[in-house]
Amino acid sequence: MSERVLITGGAGCIGSELAERLIGLGHRVTVYDNLSSGKEEHLSSLRSSANFSFLRGDLLDFDLLESAVAGQDIVFHLAANPDVKFAPGEATDKDLKQNTICTYQVLEAMRRRGVRRLAFSSTSAVYGLSERQPIPEDNPTRPISLYGATKLSCEAMIGAFQNLFHMDCWIFRFANIVGGRTRKKGGTVVGDFIEKLRQDSSVLHILGDGNQAKSYLLVSECVDAMLFALEAAPTGLQILNLGCDDCLSVRRIADLVVEALGLRNVRYEFGSGSGGWPGDVPRFRLDPSKINRLGWRAHHNSEEAVRQSIQAVLAESLCRS
Repeated sequence: MSERVLITGGAGCIGSELAERLIGLGHRVTVYDNLSSGKEEHLSSLRSSANFSFLRGDLLDFDLLESAVAGQDIVFHLAANPDVKFAPGEATDKDLKQNTICTYQVLEAMRRRGVRRLAFSSTSAVYGLSERQPIPEDNPTRPISLYGATKLSCEAMIGAFQNLFHMDCWIFRFANIVGGRTRKKGGTVVGDFIEKLRQDSSVLHILGDGNQAKSYLLVSECVDAMLFALEAAPTGLQILNLGCDDCLSVRRIADLVVEALGLRNVRYEFGSGSGGWPGDVPRFRLDPSKINRLGWRAHHNSEEAVRQSIQAVLAESLCRS
């Protein structure tokens, strides 16, 4: 059955692929994005579809947001501050405004307009430093970054709205999502390494000691998992890790990028400390067994996902040149 779907942050790397998939399934999709990070070019293939509409706006503009929410069957709330790094001197309320307050705005607009279904993009950063690896959903949540802390506050608020106003909510704690599309800020490690090596192919500066190891998931599989969960997971409030069951080191990613670019004798220069930046979680491996038991499993492990992402980024950059 065709549904009316609103995607906040729909011009981003994940949101635009989700929009394409939903329109391909016959749904009517409205993308709501302020284009601070997402790109209109990500939506170019959808412009000719009668089932697609684009609304440029900020989630802090409540009147505009409420009008966009009206009449929708479900909201995919993917909009957030895309840059998880905190640099000294930056405003400390950036994540609060772009994550927590914007999520409240979405929930309140949904409440007022009687929209009862929400899918939310959370993050593995809510777990913080965990001795338990792989990390299941019932692991203690002790975020060490402002990004992770505000995403956790979003989760709590979603839980309260779900309970008080009888909503169905799916919270997805993402692994590191990789693919071919780039954004205006908050780039991935793959894009960062490619850009650095194109500027100087003799040396690669790597944040941290290179031993950081994290779970990676292809954006296409992320979309697969979200859509699967909406059909397979019970209603009410669901929290699900989305990822594969392994992890990959930053040093290994550097090797894969160097190999893909056909370079030799690249010298690696590492930073100090185990993390890449203040608030970085050096190592995490998600436990996806909850969604696996429902019947979904990633087809690619972390290294395969990163390899495909590297090739996709290189192909995308060739198309732009």
